[in-house]
Amino acid sequence: MKKKGILLTILTSIILSSCACKKTVGNQTASLYGEWLIETAMDKSTDGGEQEATITFDTDGKINGCATVNRFFGGYTHKGDSLSFSAIGMTRMMGRTMDKEAAITQALAEASNIKIKGNTAIIMGKDKKTVMVLKRK
Repeated sequence: MKKKGILLTILTSIILSSCACKKTVGNQTASLYGEWLIETAMDKSTDGGEQEATITFDTDGKINGCATVNRFFGGYTHKGDSLSFSAIGMTRMMGRTMDKEAAITQALAEASNIKIKGNTAIIMGKDKKTVMVLKRK
């Protein structure tokens, strides 16, 4: 009976510790997933854009969003603090807030790292300078 109790304790410890590890890793990655408001890009506020500036990170490594005038889409890679975007495409309409849109596309091109703290994400370039600030929607 004592051996069964020890074995049960060991198995329970293994199961609980393996679940805890998976949850921690999952939360680090999962914290990026979902829709975010783009508050600033290249130190330019997105307030007053023709449409709300947003970016959505899907679980399959794809992004989509609105850069105040046009919709954009593409891929992203996120590991630890590293973040990069690839194969970015965009619709091609003209509008009155093209300056805000240009700042967003430049920030996407320069992105290299990300720091997520609560409902705020700061995307930085290779020089560690902030290129975009996001708030969870």
